Amino acid sequence: MTKKSTTKPVPAFDAFQVQQGLLVLRGFSLRLHVERGHLLIEDQSLGVVRVARLNRIDRRITRIIIIGSMGSLSLEAIRWLHGVGIPLLHVHPEGRVLMVAAPSAAHRPPVRRAQALAAATDVGLALSRHLVRDKIRGQMNVLERLEAGREQHQEMALALRSVEAASDFDGLRRGEALAAGVYWAAWRTVQVRIASRDRRRVPAHWKRFGVRHSPLGSRGPIRAVNPANAILNYCYAILEAEARIACLAVGLDPMLGIMHTDRTARDALALDLMEPIRPTVDRFVLDLLARRELSRKDLFELEDGQCRLLPPLTEDLAATAPRWARLVLPVAQELVNRLQQAVDKGFARPNHHAEAPKRRRRRRQIRAMREFDRRPDPALDTRYRAEAVRKRQQTLEGVYRANRQWRATQAPTMTREEYRTGVAPALATVPLRTLMEATGLSNASCSKIRRGQTVPHPRHWDSLSRLAMAGP
Repeated sequence: MTKKSTTKPVPAFDAFQVQQGLLVLRGFSLRLHVERGHLLIEDQSLGVVRVARLNRIDRRITRIIIIGSMGSLSLEAIRWLHGVGIPLLHVHPEGRVLMVAAPSAAHRPPVRRAQALAAATDVGLALSRHLVRDKIRGQMNVLERLEAGREQHQEMALALRSVEAASDFDGLRRGEALAAGVYWAAWRTVQVRIASRDRRRVPAHWKRFGVRHSPLGSRGPIRAVNPANAILNYCYAILEAEARIACLAVGLDPMLGIMHTDRTARDALALDLMEPIRPTVDRFVLDLLARRELSRKDLFELEDGQCRLLPPLTEDLAATAPRWARLVLPVAQELVNRLQQAVDKGFARPNHHAEAPKRRRRRRQIRAMREFDRRPDPALDTRYRAEAVRKRQQTLEGVYRANRQWRATQAPTMTREEYRTGVAPALATVPLRTLMEATGLSNASCSKIRRGQTVPHPRHWDSLSRLAMAGP
């Protein structure tokens, strides 16, 4: 005798919570398909099957966000959504945009051509300076709410002046990087509220923001290891999706960036549009951490140390999409207007100081052998063990601490350009061990310094200058 299923379908659209036109789907057996001209949505979660039938003239939904990982989506459903103008977003639980399907406006070839050429003209430099300037000003406002950030306004103002005086994209990025270092250093002590019953059950580094870069060997903040950074990544992913929709809505190409360089499978222009909105997202995350107490049901730690967010927290974060959409669309419209003005004036003269976007050098791979080359299992790889992750985090914290202490008491004895032209070329023949002993940095970092791929912190410039003068 077979046991009857306890799940009961709920054939009412009200079973879904729609906030400001946003429908969030998070079940484990999602299904979106077209039946008799209607979009049929089935979402099974916690033993309850929610079913909704949407017709083409129903305007209750303006966005659909999928944060589940199992289910099916038919091509006919994608065409149905495109026909009625409803964007579809699929966000990975770790805070990465997997797919954005949205209708686009009519393309204007002159504007699209101006967008593609802007990265090598004064127009692109002026647009990028405007976006970065608004971002830094927003960050300065956020710093007023941080206890550790009230004394950093002078350095942020210095970075802002550097951005305004930049004559090329390299100078613009240096000013932005300087502001980012000061800004995220002030976030380190931000506390995360953990439920009292779970405080002893969660890792110690979950209770504060820590560093923005992930210690898991990834580029930048990807693969966050604590709740604060994971929440920030998730909100940025929602903002990135809305920025892509805004690009398509005004007729721009999301992949042709101006300040962000071209990279495979990256919406560079969407990242450009995000810049002035990021401080608003940061302020939202600060408010969330201050008022919301997190628990084990909101968070989960993977075997490699990543912090993964769980529903209903992910649903609450996804529900902020309409807020970011209202903020990023005017930025996209202003960008189109400025490009159109440049087109009307016969475009702009080439900016001889600006360099064309550098192509990312890809590692050569033998595709025929890729499927036979087994990658190391994170569960067995010693680099992902908790002790190794903790040591890397401690090392990063020590480097950041030394940089802040030096910055508080000393000033550089040379400019960045003087280091790059007078010191860096002479380090090519200095042994790596000598560089490591002089700076205290790792073998990998010293190797990049010797090849001229990176400029170290100014506190190392004097010791490296002495090595350069001494020779091999």
